[in-house]
Amino acid sequence: MRDVISEAKDKTPASFYKEKKQGWYWYQKDPEKKKPEDPSKRKLPNLEDYTAQELWDMYPDDFQELLNTFMKKAVQAPNEKTVMDYLVMQDIARRKSLAFASVMSYVDQKNQELGTQSVYPITAPGQSAVVSMRVREQEETIASGREQFGLIMFTRQGCDFCESQKSILEFFVNKYGWPVRFVDMDEHPNMAAKFDVTMTPTMIMVDKQSGKSMPISVGVISMSDLALKLYRSIRYMRGEITPQQWFMHDFEKGKSNDPLKYTSQIQ
Repeated sequence: MRDVISEAKDKTPASFYKEKKQGWYWYQKDPEKKKPEDPSKRKLPNLEDYTAQELWDMYPDDFQELLNTFMKKAVQAPNEKTVMDYLVMQDIARRKSLAFASVMSYVDQKNQELGTQSVYPITAPGQSAVVSMRVREQEETIASGREQFGLIMFTRQGCDFCESQKSILEFFVNKYGWPVRFVDMDEHPNMAAKFDVTMTPTMIMVDKQSGKSMPISVGVISMSDLALKLYRSIRYMRGEITPQQWFMHDFEKGKSNDPLKYTSQIQ
């Protein structure tokens, strides 16, 4: 019995993979184990080995590694010389960062198209103007779309969310005069299937002439969200924007917030 158990153990996968002439180890040698580095033989840098220009022009990754080495050297042997060398390295890093920030501000001021100041002003009057332009543009676009587009809202009996959305739509209709059609999806399942509607309330925007449609929302949405979704959908269906420009307002077109506009610096 013991011989049978012993023989079975020898045939297990573990025994197979331990065999160095088979499986993973076929024609392979055992990797040589690296000996741990002797700390006493570790070569530490000296500040005198570098010129100021060499340190200034050093690649950032190399400089960061050297800076960390000087820090560890100072921690290992904290004396005036090692700590001073580390502080000198830190000072170079600080001045390099200041130089980068200065040049970046200079280039940004000379090349306004690379920044976002034209569409995202930081002053309170500028921000107020942006909000006014967005609201005015949305309202004008939605108002101009009532002759071309209409809304279909899918509902069903006993849907409390539908009643809430209907009350919001009343404000929308009173403000913009859009045509809205309410469809009970249980009474008109074919129409629901046509627009791939499975939940209520669901709103669809339809082009009256072409019959093309665009889903607007599923569930209850606010008046402001409805206006924003319609504004973007109208512009998209009119071909005024692409999906890449979905977030963009018309006054931002061609500026730094237009993802499809390349800067003049790109050849």
